[in-house]
Order: sequence, then structure tokens, then C-alpha cells
Amino acid sequence: MEWKMSVSGIACAFVCASVLGILPAFAQERLTGVWLTADKSSHVAFLPCGQEDCGKITWLREPIDTETGMPWRDGFNPEKPLKQRPLIGLAMFTQLRPAGEGIWKGELYNPLDGKTCTGRLQLLGPDQLQLRGCALAGLLCQTEVWTRVTP
Repeated sequence: MEWKMSVSGIACAFVCASVLGILPAFAQERLTGVWLTADKSSHVAFLPCGQEDCGKITWLREPIDTETGMPWRDGFNPEKPLKQRPLIGLAMFTQLRPAGEGIWKGELYNPLDGKTCTGRLQLLGPDQLQLRGCALAGLLCQTEVWTRVTP
């Protein structure tokens, strides 16, 4: 007897396997920890945000705007109501999803220019995280390496 599986059967098997937790470990791996940016100006903590992960600014080397005497705000945000939100606590990374072993993809918000682009994060080792952000359908990309902050 020959057994054939339809496309819908394969899709159903994949969904069932993911629900039962029998997919490879990397498919369920979460990005965690606190990371120091390449320029050493801030810490970003990765944590669960619902079904996906996000990365929030938790520390700034210079937390106070010397011109205003107030904490730094999201002043370059193109949406006027968001310009007053503080940078500490701001989600720089959203919709992070596993994209392979030690790799995540999602949206990257840059508070230095108020722009959002697609981003890719890859663990280079236990204490190094490579960030790659791309705009214009991947034509313009920038890469940097962050270091894990040890408690």
C-alpha cells in the first residue's frame, strides 16, 4: 500500500507538530538578555511581548537631554503624538520571530532618525549579537555587533 500526503496534510502535520512542541529547538527559541549597543550608548533588553519577542531600551549612557533637563524623548518620530514618549522603555525591535537557529527577523525602529526598517539579529556566540537593518527592499543595509551585558 502506498501512502501519499497532500499539501493540506503536510500543513496540518506542521501545525500539529508546532502545537505539540516537537519541532526543532530553534523554531521555539527566544532571544533574551540585555545587550550593549555597538557605540556603547544604550542597553536593549529582549523579552517576550505576547507571541513574539521585542527589544526595549532599558538604559542610556546620557539619559538626560542637556538642553531641556528632561529625559530623552522620541523627538524624531514622524508621528506627532509619539514624539513625547521617553526613549527608556521604547521598543526598538518588534515582531521578532525565529528565522533559523540563533536568528530572528522583525521590525527595527531607529530613534536617532525616526525610521523603521526590517531587521535581522543573529547570535555570533553566547555574548555577541549581530544586528543588520535594511531599508529600500534590502538595497541599503547596515550591520553592527552588540555585546551581552553581564549582571
